Amino acid sequence: MRKKPVILIFILCTVLFCSGCSYWVREVKYYSQRDNYVNAVGTVTHIAYSEDNTRLYLGFSELTPTFDDDCFKIVGENLRIAQDNGIDTKIKIGDQVEFITAPRYFYDGYIMPIVAISVNGECLLEFEEGFGNFFKWIMKHGG
Repeated sequence: MRKKPVILIFILCTVLFCSGCSYWVREVKYYSQRDNYVNAVGTVTHIAYSEDNTRLYLGFSELTPTFDDDCFKIVGENLRIAQDNGIDTKIKIGDQVEFITAPRYFYDGYIMPIVAISVNGECLLEFEEGFGNFFKWIMKHGG
């Protein structure tokens, strides 16, 4: 009789795990396609690091084109490259920034990535490098 609860718990955990995997599989498929990335322009409204300093969040107003959200993130090796290129001193609230993102919104609380970014004509992260780095990051960490 004790086996039934164990089996039910196993089935429930498997279903929950697989539903999480389905997001990951969709993200990997989506982010691997270069055609899904678009150029965007926006005015910076907020800048914040995650508590562990592994993600930089940028919020925008006056976004062109319009997206499902106005908050984006730079992660992993792309964050290190942007920091090495001076993102912390070169981008301020009120600056107009050009960036490249893949605009699909996967779930509540999802934050879209930035894979290339420029300010005042200066490139802080190039697309080819950012695209490859983000794809490696998504394979390891998920969205």
